[in-house]
Amino acid sequence: MIDMQPRTKSLERICRMVPPGVHHVSLVEAVSTILPDYTFRYRTTRSDWHRIGGVVDAGFNRVAMNLRQWAEDACDHDVFALYEKFGAEGYFTTRFDGQTHYFVAPNGDGAAGFVQLEVEELTEVVDHPLFIDDQVPDDIEDLLDPAGAFAARVEARPLGAAKYDFRSITDIGELVAKQVASEGSDLRYIRFLEEWDKSSAASKGRFCDHFVLKLLSFMDRFGERKIEATPLPIKSLPVPGPVVLALSGPELGHYLHDYDRKAGFPMAWYFAMLTEKKVWPQIAMTVYADHRDDFRYLPEKDLAVLEHWIRYPYSF
Repeated sequence: MIDMQPRTKSLERICRMVPPGVHHVSLVEAVSTILPDYTFRYRTTRSDWHRIGGVVDAGFNRVAMNLRQWAEDACDHDVFALYEKFGAEGYFTTRFDGQTHYFVAPNGDGAAGFVQLEVEELTEVVDHPLFIDDQVPDDIEDLLDPAGAFAARVEARPLGAAKYDFRSITDIGELVAKQVASEGSDLRYIRFLEEWDKSSAASKGRFCDHFVLKLLSFMDRFGERKIEATPLPIKSLPVPGPVVLALSGPELGHYLHDYDRKAGFPMAWYFAMLTEKKVWPQIAMTVYADHRDDFRYLPEKDLAVLEHWIRYPYSF
């Protein structure tokens, strides 16, 4: 097992140096020079998020890289003084439109046997006027997230080329071991991984061929660093239409078999239920009732997973 921590500085440097490209081939090649024992593959991208950027003037010239830091330094937390000083300057805030790219490299057996690399791709764009409708914010937080900000957005003019930014590299097996031993951790994703290994899904491919983990780091109420993990399907798993609710017996069995075939792995319908509830729990109850009535179309190992969920349901 390789300690990833000493390599993060090198990964950060590589992400700053390599320009974003199609399928991220150049990035993967560069990462292989830092971690030659791992074969990373691009798996999926999570888009449509953004974070606060900096400040530009009316001609879109840089005033500050960090809006919060600039505002605090310029007015010592007095936003009225900030307005008096800059309200007539025509300044704009910026935002970073972001994408998170997920790469995986197998490093062991079982669903948790992989390393996950997350790299953000950021494009800074002009967002909205610093003072919307000449309103003075109540405080710094109100300046950062003002009412009416979305409606006040201007054309998203890019302020430079997109850039990679290293986010994290995680040995999922190590993460699981630490969280099992840590009180207060959300262990739902570990159950998800364990059910993958217990079901017929494990016989048709690795977990990281079909899912990545969306990782969120946070501080709990005791000041301890925790990580929340949510399975994210690599290939979109569709939600059944209402007509499926009327199916049972052989018809439902055929539907689920076809669903799994299109998804590319067995029990796809079950794992889709855990990540996208909607109508799936009703279908799961029908599957359970079918098997209780001897309409059997699930392998015994998959039925055991379902029966455990019936007794102890969970989802994300």
